[in-house]
Amino acid sequence: MDKTNISTNNTNKAEALSILRGIGISSAELTEDINSYRFNFRGSSVIITTEEISLYKEFLQKRPMLYGTSIYHEGYYEHIIEIHGSGPSAFLFSREFRSIYLQNEQSEFELEISPASSNFILSLFDVETLDKDVLEAIRARTSAGGIYGRQNLNLRDLFHKFLSIKVSTPKDHAIGKKVDQLKNIAESGLYNVSYGHGVSLLFLKSWERSFMFSLKKRSEEVQFPLQIYNSDLVAYYQMALGSESPILSYLALYKIVEYFYTSVSESILHKKIKDHLLLPDFSHTKPAKLRSLARLIRTFDMKMNEQTMLKTVLEKYISEEGLKEWIEVYEAATGAVYTKERDIFGKTYCIGLSSNQIFPNTSNRIYSIRNALVHNKEGEKSRFTPFSGEEKILIHEVRLLLKIAEELIQCSGTDIIF
Repeated sequence: MDKTNISTNNTNKAEALSILRGIGISSAELTEDINSYRFNFRGSSVIITTEEISLYKEFLQKRPMLYGTSIYHEGYYEHIIEIHGSGPSAFLFSREFRSIYLQNEQSEFELEISPASSNFILSLFDVETLDKDVLEAIRARTSAGGIYGRQNLNLRDLFHKFLSIKVSTPKDHAIGKKVDQLKNIAESGLYNVSYGHGVSLLFLKSWERSFMFSLKKRSEEVQFPLQIYNSDLVAYYQMALGSESPILSYLALYKIVEYFYTSVSESILHKKIKDHLLLPDFSHTKPAKLRSLARLIRTFDMKMNEQTMLKTVLEKYISEEGLKEWIEVYEAATGAVYTKERDIFGKTYCIGLSSNQIFPNTSNRIYSIRNALVHNKEGEKSRFTPFSGEEKILIHEVRLLLKIAEELIQCSGTDIIF
């Protein structure tokens, strides 16, 4: 990913000691081998090759900037990521992980998820004093990873539990000069991979952070991201995928739908007002016309409650045919969980697949379930009781809302201009 050229290994022990000074290695503790150096770290024997040092020296010529858990130089961005959650999806992704490589052939942008690069690791060591949170993170991962006390480890073995996402651009590309844009592309790449594998992947925001229910999806091949997605919406999406609680997942996904309420309702009201103002006989000097306009706004505000806004969001952004097809495919595998009457928290729901039913039925179902999860009024029949077995009811409901949330994130993205 980081296109550093391999050159002659013209390194010496003094250079190696300087690069490793953050972990307090003395000259006596650094053993010189053929084309490599060896040192002990937390009871393990670690090897660093002269080639790695040479590549790192070339990397430094590009003036990289380290931002805690990320590093950047022109045309290259790398950020440590974490697999969020400890459920089956996260476990399987971690256990079966293979490097993921995506490329946009038109622009020659590249994206990779793989173990942290040697250059990144050496940049962490190449400081006067190793950050205590970095040290604790390494200790925690090496202990959990069963490599404590092992011999002949390389740098990546030492950091084998740390994955990173890497984005690189062609030389002199304008986007390569903008660290924020590269970070946005990386985040969108995490969304695409999360979408394909059904696992929550997040930027590790600080090294300190590294110290039953599953939304696992069938793994799918994904392409290089072509859009920048809304960061707030992606954050809620990642929370939903990473949570082991169906309640938290449902509410996180509802937040994605709720985000569009204001813009959708305002766009409808603005059109109604505009149409009224453009009537041939409208005039601001006619009291009757002004009263009519005021009545229009009041009536709209009274009718446009949250459930109506939810239905409007579905009508504007969600493909009716696509939702119908998704329900049919899902029910072919699980049985009729949406199109057959079903008791959910004391109320009966059924989604009709005809054009005049699918969005009203779906919005009523989603909004009512949301209310049952959020509210707990005494005497109210439709409410959720934790640890009562009602969590099972949400399994299918979360998946329906996940499908809608994914479509909203994707349709609201902005194209990347390569």
